[in-house]
Amino acid sequence: MPEPRTVRPRFCSQCGAAVVVADASFCKECGAPLPDTVWLSPNLAWRPRSALLLSVIPGLGHWYKGARMRGVAWFFTVPFFYSFAFPLGLLMHMICAGNAAFGGALSEDALTARDGRRANRLTAGARASR
Repeated sequence: MPEPRTVRPRFCSQCGAAVVVADASFCKECGAPLPDTVWLSPNLAWRPRSALLLSVIPGLGHWYKGARMRGVAWFFTVPFFYSFAFPLGLLMHMICAGNAAFGGALSEDALTARDGRRANRLTAGARASR
């Protein structure tokens, strides 16, 4: 059984202070804005970069992740589209590789936190324009 990856500590880019709160938006020492949260989920049993590189052969990245049937489907679908229309096959190949690399790897917390901050800014801007 693979060991779960450890979460890397975050540090402020301005003063170098350790950021203790996971969802912090500003450094508590100097007040500098912190970058958004981590985009990739830290507890993956596979590596997104490896899945992307293996997807040079369509479906192999999915096979590596353990989605065997999805890998077989991509293996037959992408060459079919290449033979039918090259631009469409290339597009399908890029979708296959992106799905193998980032499907299930993106942290749900990062996406919802980002959308929540955007919604808060939009509503604050709407209130200020009234």
